[in-house]
Amino acid sequence: MKLQLGFTLGVSILAAAQLTAPAAVVAADLGITSDTIVRLYERDDSGGRQRSLLPVYEFLRLDYTAPKAPGLSLHAYGWGRANLRDDFGNADDTVDGELIYAYLDYLDPKNRDYQVRAGRQYIFEGLMREAIDGLYVKTDMMPTVTASAYAGLPVNLEDEKGRGGDWIYGARVAQGIPGRYDVALAYKQTLNHGSTDEQLVGADATLLLPADMTLLGHTTYNLVTGGWGEHSYELRLPFKAFELRPFYQRYRYEDFLNRRSGGSAPFRYMSQLGEKVDIAGTEAFWYPAENVECGARYKHYEYDSRYGSANMYTVLAAIRRKIFSEVGGEFGRVDGDMAQNRYYLGRAYAYWDVAPVFVTADVVYVNYDEGDVWSMYGEDSAFFASFGVGRKFLDKSLNVKLSLDYSQDPYFDKDYRGTLAASYAFGK
Repeated sequence: MKLQLGFTLGVSILAAAQLTAPAAVVAADLGITSDTIVRLYERDDSGGRQRSLLPVYEFLRLDYTAPKAPGLSLHAYGWGRANLRDDFGNADDTVDGELIYAYLDYLDPKNRDYQVRAGRQYIFEGLMREAIDGLYVKTDMMPTVTASAYAGLPVNLEDEKGRGGDWIYGARVAQGIPGRYDVALAYKQTLNHGSTDEQLVGADATLLLPADMTLLGHTTYNLVTGGWGEHSYELRLPFKAFELRPFYQRYRYEDFLNRRSGGSAPFRYMSQLGEKVDIAGTEAFWYPAENVECGARYKHYEYDSRYGSANMYTVLAAIRRKIFSEVGGEFGRVDGDMAQNRYYLGRAYAYWDVAPVFVTADVVYVNYDEGDVWSMYGEDSAFFASFGVGRKFLDKSLNVKLSLDYSQDPYFDKDYRGTLAASYAFGK
């Protein structure tokens, strides 16, 4: 259903774009990126069964700028998948896909005072984190004030017994002075078959303080449940080559997560637990050289009812070469009231570009204090390793990469994965 609806919407948007497209499209106006990925999974699970899965994915992205209509552009992105082999309960040759976004965008080419988008799109502004089929408008024509609004059909409810009576709309108004502060209020409501599925109000702010300090955060209030869902605030304190970022967050699952049709299944379950969690801590970073980063993190988790408290300590370091090459590592300890929250965690990774060849590697290891808490196999650790090698062709427009993954953890005896990916950018 998603594929059919997405395809219909996509064809409509592309047809509209044709009305503005010149007879000959040049590469500078049109960008197309194709990512084709072939994966092979082999897994030994409980009972000694070995199962495999062979899916083929295609991710396609299109960006087109109309040369004779300044400010007008088209953007589309979607994916499709075909399972050539499937031993996990589905028949072979099953297919799926989704149009992630496809919209026309118009940005005032003269002063950039207003913007209009039409079609399937994602909206991220303040508490707005929505996928809609509809219209979005934004303007900052009034000095120091920016206003935006959207309305349409909520994408996450399209499979909930049709779209009759579905509706989503919201708005955000921000007031600020560049370089000093920005404060905003926002509202949104989602209807499912005419009934309210979600209704939130929220505020977000960014304050630029003396000595280059920054305070930023946001708060949301759930009008359906009548409770505060989220508080999140962070202070950034730079001093020469150091930066300190203390933060505080508080979530009340009943008010933060949507327990109705619009919420995904795991979140609907979590919203019924009556849990609250406070998270406080700090991050510290040190940049001794332009290409070197060192850091440390501390987080304290305080759960209201189910999980007690836990502390997490990590240190990390990364070294970069030019833009695309980096090696790094992280080591940490989680020490909590429950046995599931007592373990050591280590990770090392590398991405190294020696054009036209590039190499990737990633290793993760977790060691639990008490192995029989999580384990189906008596294991007290989890291990994951990945190694890949790729090459760039056609003046870096075509990237081909082969990677192999191996993992072993308390849930699966052995897990093998292989990925062959080809990425081609037309117009690059």
